[in-house]
Amino acid sequence: MKDSQYDFFWLLKIISKYFRLLCFVAFITIIISSLISLFLIEEKFQSSVIIYPTTTNSVSQALLVEHNPYRKDVLEFGEEEQAEQLLQVLNSDEIRDSIVNRFNLFEHYKISPNDPYYRTIMKDLYSKAVKIKKTKFNSIEISVLDKNPQLAANIANEYLILIDFVIARIREARAQQALQVLDRRKDLLYQQRNDTQDSLKKYRSYGIVSTVHQIERLTEQYGIALAANNLSGADRIKRELNTLAQFSGNHDVLLRKSYEIEEELALIEFEFDRVAIDTEYILENKFVINRAYPADKKSYPVRWFIVFSSLLSVTIFSILSMVVFESLSSIK
Repeated sequence: MKDSQYDFFWLLKIISKYFRLLCFVAFITIIISSLISLFLIEEKFQSSVIIYPTTTNSVSQALLVEHNPYRKDVLEFGEEEQAEQLLQVLNSDEIRDSIVNRFNLFEHYKISPNDPYYRTIMKDLYSKAVKIKKTKFNSIEISVLDKNPQLAANIANEYLILIDFVIARIREARAQQALQVLDRRKDLLYQQRNDTQDSLKKYRSYGIVSTVHQIERLTEQYGIALAANNLSGADRIKRELNTLAQFSGNHDVLLRKSYEIEEELALIEFEFDRVAIDTEYILENKFVINRAYPADKKSYPVRWFIVFSSLLSVTIFSILSMVVFESLSSIK
């Protein structure tokens, strides 16, 4: 047989030749795939929650700090950056392990703790049952598939609780570190302020309060005393000017240092209070659009799709087998 004979009409001829056999194979395939989808494949139900991230969960940044260039509206939906951050939290091992323990999924999935790969098996089954994805509207959908519709809904809704719990734990751990640093710095500034004030008291005992104004006034009075030929008064004023000249430099340095300490101390105390407020008061990290509820209709398996895909696969394989058989027969 020449190569030109292996065309479409040749294929149709083979199909017509084995048409009855193909019909029989198709009929058997439909029966078997239907029975498998009915009795061997476990039905599963899907429940989903849909959430939007928030722009911020900092109480101080959102409500307390005035004229803040980074201030966010607490009622505004988060954008892509916040959605990606929230996705990382949702896919964390901490949330997965919490849900596995909370709903005893090892027993539910019949995974033995004695199996050396029980954690890997659980991770694989969990990834198939729970799907977390960002939608085209920048929201996040959490879908749970399980044979128990109530359990699927409970797991999906549990994510709404664990989101805030995990983020709060992460923020609190970092906030405690920041509070310790700020507290140590505040104690150091208090000590420096006390030392500076003690040193300034020494110069105030010499009558030094404000060197610039005192020098101006004493110089003016010194000129008036000389003009009035009040030599004793001029001599007394000159001694005061000499005292100012001797100690004014150190006094002014200490005074500027005290101002700097007070300014930094005010900033440290403000930041300490801000972090403490963010640790104590927590805003939710999501807007809940849809909560999960137990599904009243199965989502898996889709029986018509199983039957159709099985029929299509078997039919194509049968035709290819017949083509190979006829080709080999022609060669012989």
